[in-house]
Amino acid sequence: MRYFRNSIRRKLVVLLLASTIVPIVFSIVVSYSYTKNSLKQQAIEQNTRLINETRTNVLNYLGLVSNSSLSIYSTVSLDSLLTSGFTDYQNDSYLFTIMQIVSRSVSDIYQVYLSVNETQRAYLLHQNNFNQGAVRYQPDLPENMKPYTLYTESTHLSHNYGIAQSLPVTPELVFTIHRPIFRVPSNERLGLLSIDIRLDALSKLCSQLFDADQHDLYILDDSGKVVYAADTAEIGNMPQVDWMKRIVGSEGDSGYLEWNQSEFSGIMVYSKIKTPYLHWTIVKRIPDFRLYKYARDLTWINMIVATCFLLVAIAATLIVSLQLTKPLKQLISHISKIQAGQLDATMPIERSDEIGIVARRFQTMMDTINDLYLREYRLNLANKTNQLNMLQAQINPHFINNALQSIGHSALESNAPKVYMLVSSLGQMMHYSMNTQETVVPLSRELEHVKYYCALQMQRFEDKLQVCFDIPKETFNISVPKMIVQPLVENYFKHGFDGQTEGGGTLKVGARLEENSLILWVEDNGIGVADARLDELRKHLFRVDPGEERWGDSIGLINVLERLRLYYGDQSMMELSGIEPHGFKVRLTIPLQETGEGGLS
Repeated sequence: MRYFRNSIRRKLVVLLLASTIVPIVFSIVVSYSYTKNSLKQQAIEQNTRLINETRTNVLNYLGLVSNSSLSIYSTVSLDSLLTSGFTDYQNDSYLFTIMQIVSRSVSDIYQVYLSVNETQRAYLLHQNNFNQGAVRYQPDLPENMKPYTLYTESTHLSHNYGIAQSLPVTPELVFTIHRPIFRVPSNERLGLLSIDIRLDALSKLCSQLFDADQHDLYILDDSGKVVYAADTAEIGNMPQVDWMKRIVGSEGDSGYLEWNQSEFSGIMVYSKIKTPYLHWTIVKRIPDFRLYKYARDLTWINMIVATCFLLVAIAATLIVSLQLTKPLKQLISHISKIQAGQLDATMPIERSDEIGIVARRFQTMMDTINDLYLREYRLNLANKTNQLNMLQAQINPHFINNALQSIGHSALESNAPKVYMLVSSLGQMMHYSMNTQETVVPLSRELEHVKYYCALQMQRFEDKLQVCFDIPKETFNISVPKMIVQPLVENYFKHGFDGQTEGGGTLKVGARLEENSLILWVEDNGIGVADARLDELRKHLFRVDPGEERWGDSIGLINVLERLRLYYGDQSMMELSGIEPHGFKVRLTIPLQETGEGGLS
């Protein structure tokens, strides 16, 4: 760092290079990011459209298979056919014809199986090879499967359903559609029709959807089993990887998922096939290295072009920096003096070019700074002098306290005990408020100060005022911040007391322990506060800022709330409410704390 800090020339070189390199790099980064996002959105839109088309094709294909399976109901003699109502020859001929219709309805049907409950006979048609035997196969159908519906069995190796075949058969991967056969219109089950479909059908339907060398394609059932995949080794497995769980468990019918894990990094576009007999999800995985190949190629081209321009910029930067920094070196020594604190140092101005203009402007700036500094210093000095004069002109509060004590003794000597009591109350109030050494006091002392204040007010208003205290003894020794109750009482005489109130004014001060808190309240039967004004007070108290200007005539409430927050934070509360038919109540909640450095409890 010192290598650059001690040389303007080096700084200028770095600055010029940075001003050249940073925009170029920023442009490349922005271009790359924009291109990536564009490619991603384009890929999502295109593949969503392709997957939806494939989804439609799969639904159409399976719809044809489903419709062909209904052909067994087309014969008028279905009941007799499945309950030995025909001769064996007629029975076999009808069943062979029906199974042929089903097997030829669409391409890639591997084999068709039919079982009859009444006769316990089973029939298997495989590539026009018709075999029959006893029923030895029962599919695992859902217990809650509704009548006249289908069930789709996920991909598995084909088998002969327990029927011996005349020709040897090599098992293939198939998925099966099972249709239980019922006696129309009842729910009596007569048999079962099962249609095995080669995976080649799905491969053909999905052939336009993906490139096996660049993408991955999966068809998953609702349990996460792989029905079809580009990698045949994964077909029939149930890997239960995280991305499969998230996609299969998603609520939407289609969408995409961005994935960045060690096993795969890229986007996955998916669409769900939902029918009464089928819940599949088609997922196409597009890896980042394929998705952003165009963006990387474009970035490399930009970097090559930028490097060429950068070499030219470096050469120009070196030439310009040498021409500019040579005269600037002459200013280094003078700037160093100013940095050392010599603000009145004079800078020689000999040039008339831009460097000379910089030197003259710098000198002018330093002269202005010196003038402002001296002006600010003189202003502060004048303010301190004025403050000192104001302090000297103030009357010593202790003198007033002593004078009140002398007046009280004179009242006693003059046989005026009431005057002595009032003067003594005023003196006790002043002594309490002037004692700045204590910021936290027992509740009993705070209430004693309130009683002195109320005594003066009761003397003033005589029988027009009643003051009641409801303070349990167990709260006397609880420490509270000083001067939090008296401002609430004073608030009543400022804004709530009405000498014309029937029965006189009543002021109540109370306290109680509630769980881990001390509850203090001051309520009166004064003129009260309008609902709109009360809402304004509450809103202002909730957002009060200790540094903001005081708000109207609510300064007493704000001061009390600020001091509570200072000591207890958000655990303390102030609640304002009206009293029916008229009056006002302030309720303070003070949390009880273990004695700490502040002596609070």
